[in-house]
Amino acid sequence: MSGTVSEYPEWYVPGYGTEKVAPFLRSLVELTRPQRILEIGMGYTTPFLLEGLSNNTESLIWDSNCDKEYLTKEYLPKFVVVDDQSLDPEQAPGRRSDLEKNPLVSFIEGNMFYVVDEVRKDGPYDLVWFDCGGPEEYEFFVKNYWDMVKEYALFHFTYFKGEPNRNNDVLSTIDDYTYRMDIVEPHKFKQGSITMFRKS
Repeated sequence: MSGTVSEYPEWYVPGYGTEKVAPFLRSLVELTRPQRILEIGMGYTTPFLLEGLSNNTESLIWDSNCDKEYLTKEYLPKFVVVDDQSLDPEQAPGRRSDLEKNPLVSFIEGNMFYVVDEVRKDGPYDLVWFDCGGPEEYEFFVKNYWDMVKEYALFHFTYFKGEPNRNNDVLSTIDDYTYRMDIVEPHKFKQGSITMFRKS
């Protein structure tokens, strides 16, 4: 079995469990065309989210299924990335520098507990990807960030060995959503699950 990835290998860290999630997120961005994306916890998913958003700024391929009225709407997306730069200290500055060169990106350096007001300035967010910490961080997100979610929110590592973990327990306290989906990678015992909400 190979331990490498073909896309963005410079961003990849083995064991973090996002090698399949990242391309999925890119496709989700291209499908839903969000104006605002928030990512809490920079990592392998970051360049994929940005690529999806960048692809959306290009002209849509016209076919008879395109909504002409939609195409007249202004599309000025923004990608807000929150990270405290505590993991992979040798790689993080370079990654941040690459991100900040892109006009779609707003990078907020800091612990998610202390940057709520700054994050709120660019909200609400059509799509949120949360990949940061454990139950304490999840609880803080639900209490302080959930109201910034406009439509979709996705959370990483909500199952352990195929069973709901404590992060999942926290998410079970959320009650204002249209649907929830748990996706589990059966071959992984940790970092192999995501939970997706569509907000009411």
